[in-house]
Amino acid sequence: MNERKGLAEKVAGFLGSSPAIASPAPKGTACCRAIDIALGVLIAAIPLVYSFLAPGSLKWAILGILAPATTFLWLWGGCGRPFRPLPKLAAPLFTLLLVSGLSLLQAINLYSGLQRMAFLLFLFLLYLTVAYASHPDRQETLIRTLLLTLLVVSSLSLYDCTVGVPLMVDGPIEMIHRLFGNTNYGAAYLLTVIPLGMAYTLAASRSWEKTVYGTTLFLSMTLLIHSMVRGAWVGIWIGLWILVRVYFSSERRLGSFWSAPHRSQIGPLLLLGSAVLFAVALWPLCLPGLTSFGKRVVSIFDPGSDSLQVRWAYWEGTLRLIRDHIWTGVGVGNFALAFVPYRSRFIYRNPGVQIEHPHNEYLNLWAELGPLGLLVALWLLFRVVRLGRHLAGRAEVRREVLAGVLGGLAATAAYATLFYVVHVPASAVNVAILLGMLDGMDREVGPGERGRPVRLAVLLPGILVLGLLYFQYFLRPLAGEVHYFLAQGELRDGRMEASLSRLERSLEWNPQYYLARYRRAQIFSVQGRYQEVIQEAQEMLQIHPKSEIAYWAMGAAYLKLGEKPKAKAMFLQALTVNPDFPHALNNLGILAAEEGRIAEAEALFLRANGILGRSDASPYINLGGLYERTGRTREALKMYETAAAIQPKSGSQWFHVARLRALSGDPGGAYAALARAIELDERWRARAAKDPAFAAMRESDSQMRTLLRPSSDEPGVGY
Repeated sequence: MNERKGLAEKVAGFLGSSPAIASPAPKGTACCRAIDIALGVLIAAIPLVYSFLAPGSLKWAILGILAPATTFLWLWGGCGRPFRPLPKLAAPLFTLLLVSGLSLLQAINLYSGLQRMAFLLFLFLLYLTVAYASHPDRQETLIRTLLLTLLVVSSLSLYDCTVGVPLMVDGPIEMIHRLFGNTNYGAAYLLTVIPLGMAYTLAASRSWEKTVYGTTLFLSMTLLIHSMVRGAWVGIWIGLWILVRVYFSSERRLGSFWSAPHRSQIGPLLLLGSAVLFAVALWPLCLPGLTSFGKRVVSIFDPGSDSLQVRWAYWEGTLRLIRDHIWTGVGVGNFALAFVPYRSRFIYRNPGVQIEHPHNEYLNLWAELGPLGLLVALWLLFRVVRLGRHLAGRAEVRREVLAGVLGGLAATAAYATLFYVVHVPASAVNVAILLGMLDGMDREVGPGERGRPVRLAVLLPGILVLGLLYFQYFLRPLAGEVHYFLAQGELRDGRMEASLSRLERSLEWNPQYYLARYRRAQIFSVQGRYQEVIQEAQEMLQIHPKSEIAYWAMGAAYLKLGEKPKAKAMFLQALTVNPDFPHALNNLGILAAEEGRIAEAEALFLRANGILGRSDASPYINLGGLYERTGRTREALKMYETAAAIQPKSGSQWFHVARLRALSGDPGGAYAALARAIELDERWRARAAKDPAFAAMRESDSQMRTLLRPSSDEPGVGY
């Protein structure tokens, strides 16, 4: 009976059964155990913590606290191996930090670059701590924490649609959004850990271990498929292929995996297949109303799919940016600011697209750091491959750990061609840990060898510097983003003054938060406070000198103030930043039309229309007004009909359609369009009763007279 313990009891001792990560002297045992706790909290907290106020900033802030804490405990307690020899991957990683620092000479915004440097520095400290303090025989705690966190993330995300009990989500995609902020972010996290789950499922010898690891692998693969991220689907199979190659590398026979007679080796493959089938079966339940699984798979190979079109637009613009800064780059953390002049028509046509990264880590490295940064990254990849091959040939290295680590890194490297994996807190932390574990396996430390503790007096200056970095680049942005989010809620409730006050507090915490400046400018514009709009836009340009939107906002404010020459100068300045900025073209067209330059105005409106397409009605509205003014009624009608199709709930567009149909001799079409306009907004009834375009219909058409008769609650006041 004693041998048949319950599964729950086994799992309860899952983390506690493994030894501490480090191998300290007795006096350093407390510090080294504290490292285990701090790393465990870091591994679990970053993917699992959720704040609707500032999810991304909050995750970086957690890293900013715990990474220096683990480094301090490692150095002060003397945990792990001696400082010499250096870890194999430390040189390329430190060189990457140095190159990033040098690239700040090219930065448009120094603060953005220094913030990114702070993120990279804290990730480097995390890597060093794991590399030195995680003895190869004592990495179990780290790996089990990673896998149990993966199990919790997967279970939470799939719970609602599988169990059918309403929780706080409506399915896996919403939960991934809650935890990570984006399905791509969630997929990037899953890729880094799933190969470890596969490797430990392969190596598990006890039934309870097989159950826990197998369940983790099954649920996490199901969740990855439900993320609908096609690039991650491809990346994970590359990672698993590397895992299998490494795990079975000791068997030299061709086809050794397929000839393996043991169910423990074939079982995980069946488990993966079952996870795919389970995900497909749950697809209509968990993802109702979305593209079917089959269509989603087929679209992986479709170059015309929306996601690939977005990436083509990113990559084409990024390559042009690299061409113009081929030797120097634009500075670490400055891609989003430098990319504005390279935004293509496709990007302007999709206003929901956020340009923060080229969706390719390698292009981002070249764009920000120049060719030197790309060479250092390739050096790091070469070192990882070389170290992996070296470790695969050593009998004492645990093959499941090595295979899982290399599989996770391979999947990450593959997905990095389509996404910014190392810019996402959850996946970036896991990559740093995996690199540290890989270096930790390379140690050849004797039984009596251990690191020498560093005195507290030596560590204190470093702690002070890291604390200042944390306050400036982690805590202040977090507080600024929280206030910005609260301001957005107040704005939705119509409390503009409260929102302005909240945005002011956001800027007090983070003066570099140019989005808060732009939001204040928008509120001032609605309130008619155009001088304040100009002031906020000027402040925004101090932070983001290449913001075409800031120039456009200033131009629109000057236009409202009647200062047309200044307005024109601002619109032209916006076009200097990016000649394809459609809103500046629209406003310049309006100015040209007012000054009687009809041909020039038409050309500007057509350019704006060619960029925006049917994503925005304004060029069609402007062309309609211009054509009507010049007597081109049929062309004007066509423009307004298109605008009404784009904005079907705009009474204004339907009213203009009705007017022009009446002038074109189509009373039936005019009546239908006018009825629709009045249905949307009663004020168009009074306007139509006085408009000369409907005079003939008012006299001859009783149905029209009935339509234009004021309703009982209509005051009859003209619009």
